Amino acid sequence: MYFFSSSYLCNYIRFTKKQRLIQTQTFILTNMACVAPLNLCATCETLGNEHKSKPGILLCMGCQKHFCSKHMIQHRENLADLLENGVVCERNALLEKISVPYDEQWSASIKVQLETINNWELDSIELIKQSAMRARKELHETASKEYENSSNQFSMLSNELNALLENESYFENDIDQLKNKFYQLKHDLEQYPVELRINGISNELVVVKLIVKSVPPVSPSYLFVDQLLKSQKPRISINISNIEVGKMCPISDHLIAFHSKKELPALDISNVSWKSLPEIPSVAELHWVDHLKLFLALEYSGRNNQPNKLYQFDPYSGHREELFKKSIDWRIGRGDNFTTLTCFKQYIVIIFGDKIETWTGTFRQWYTSEILCTRWGPPISCQKNEDIKRIRMNDLYYALIVKHYNQSPYLDLRNHGMSTLHRIILDQIRLPADMRLLSLPNASGWLIFFRGERSTCCVFDNNGKRHDQNIVMSSNITDVTVQNDLIIIRKFEENGCDDYDFIEVYDWQK
Repeated sequence: MYFFSSSYLCNYIRFTKKQRLIQTQTFILTNMACVAPLNLCATCETLGNEHKSKPGILLCMGCQKHFCSKHMIQHRENLADLLENGVVCERNALLEKISVPYDEQWSASIKVQLETINNWELDSIELIKQSAMRARKELHETASKEYENSSNQFSMLSNELNALLENESYFENDIDQLKNKFYQLKHDLEQYPVELRINGISNELVVVKLIVKSVPPVSPSYLFVDQLLKSQKPRISINISNIEVGKMCPISDHLIAFHSKKELPALDISNVSWKSLPEIPSVAELHWVDHLKLFLALEYSGRNNQPNKLYQFDPYSGHREELFKKSIDWRIGRGDNFTTLTCFKQYIVIIFGDKIETWTGTFRQWYTSEILCTRWGPPISCQKNEDIKRIRMNDLYYALIVKHYNQSPYLDLRNHGMSTLHRIILDQIRLPADMRLLSLPNASGWLIFFRGERSTCCVFDNNGKRHDQNIVMSSNITDVTVQNDLIIIRKFEENGCDDYDFIEVYDWQK
């Protein structure tokens, strides 16, 4: 039997605890390679190398950034100041305005509209006076003319009677006929021949319609894609990591095609099943025409002596038909070439050189009927030395991204008559080939999205104001597209040592 002193036992226990701690740390470090790295405090990272960054153990549910405990308190204080200086001050300023009586608040506008009513009253009175004066004149002229006709008729009858009396060559019939003529003339003189009708004068008061104008709402940035990611969970989330797919091209609310090289797989999100569509050659743009149930495909030739090709592609039968093949008068340097296109409902919009062509695709041979096409050329379509890189259409507007050869590109919002409503200079000098320009549901705005050296995700509302989508940019979203009232995003997620590719579908909030 062995006996140990108390000091020996204490030292042994300390040694054992230390060994266990070393083993635990060794285990953690060994497995760090397969554990997602800990997020650093967003504020600490901005303080430079002289300040050691702390782990971001607290997540802000608003901006989705991580903070240490110290800077989380500072972040909340900043938010409180922002609420006080931004919203509360704005409310107080508005309270001062809304406390003023309406005739003082809107005195200038009411004065202008009262002046309009007074002018309308004077103009109406003057118009009635002129109408009455003209009616009086016409009445006298008409009565005088009718009286003169009756006088001439009396003279003719009197001459006829005098001739009979002078010649004494009359019989019973002549007497009856002259008697009836004088009787008729007497009746006509006793019956006033002019009938008066006054149109447009009513015994009722004229009502001046007062129309209350609805002011277009200002669309804050949180009403766009960022809001979906903050306020919703996806309706559907599908892991597509087991198949290599290309760019998303929705066919319907349930079917999404993915174009990559020559393959065209389609994902049915209603039952999470894949369909294999016929192969399609490598194309630059692929657009689904729901009205015709087929794709429009734009194929770049890649050769200086060959034009680009535009054709229709039926994904169910595999039939491919090139369009405008015989009608293109193309030669090197002429510049008339298919560059981009878009489809919206029954409309097909094609950029052909410096011209914009809007076709109504009511049948599959739509391109054979010129009466279905509306064309715009320079300077309406674009100016000299400009190229239209993207065009989209919705129920209200056209959106165009235009590039000048030595200036920054710009986004044009135009009405359906091609009049420019807003022009916004973009901060991208180079426009990537895979750039997305999307019309958001309900014609509520336009989304520009691309990943690359200068990744961008922003929305321009219909007033031309830009709203950066910061949550999209800070996430791992790689693609965005729109189908009716659905927003479809593609993102990858890191889970330990593996990366996963997901499709998520969100409902647009009306």
